[in-house]
Amino acid sequence: MDNPIVRFTNELMRLTDDLDQQTAADFVSRVYNAGRDAGRAEPEATE
Repeated sequence: MDNPIVRFTNELMRLTDDLDQQTAADFVSRVYNAGRDAGRAEPEATE
């Protein structure tokens, strides 16, 4: 399985015609890191 950043960078590039690989990778990395940070900030669920 591909690294999620590589996978989503490739997918984003397929969906757009005007992004180069570096721009797409930078965007995907920012979104990925923001999601990871938000997930860490969430309190753990307890049952």
